[in-house]
Amino acid sequence: METLNSIGWLSIRASIGYVYLYALYMNTRDAAARQWLIEHTGYMFPNLTGQSRKLVILLAAIGGMLMMFVGGISVLLAIEPRVGAALLLLFTAIGIYQHRREREVAMAVAEKIQGSIADSLKLDLTTLQWSAYSGHFSSGLKNWALCGMCAGVIGWSISPNPPLWVVLSDRIAGLIK
Repeated sequence: METLNSIGWLSIRASIGYVYLYALYMNTRDAAARQWLIEHTGYMFPNLTGQSRKLVILLAAIGGMLMMFVGGISVLLAIEPRVGAALLLLFTAIGIYQHRREREVAMAVAEKIQGSIADSLKLDLTTLQWSAYSGHFSSGLKNWALCGMCAGVIGWSISPNPPLWVVLSDRIAGLIK
């Protein structure tokens, strides 16, 4: 039974690590991907204007990528996996909002250009519009499942070793005595 348990945790760790680290790679692999990442991160801040908007968006994009990297490596390699899973849980919860904003933007853009599209192409535009909506709706639902997986990792130890913060606090407590 212990072997099955170990295989189960290993497959969960590998799955979580793959999802976040591969997405990180795809979002940062070249200049076009990084530009797309920054533009779409901006969707989360629709009411922010001025010069501070660019800085906030850039910092949010960098922060998100750092959460994906640190969290993905942490869970994959079981190096403080609870901390890594907490980072990924936060990132993924924010992602639920991001996918809602993506749906709103897709619908707004389609409505905006509806009048300038030839009647013969309107059905194609509607197909694109609702495909974007559906894709981001299902991605938001997927994020709920990923949040559950991350919460599970936080709740259950993947490693027989106590978390680093427990070891350090025990050592500090021993020094104080």
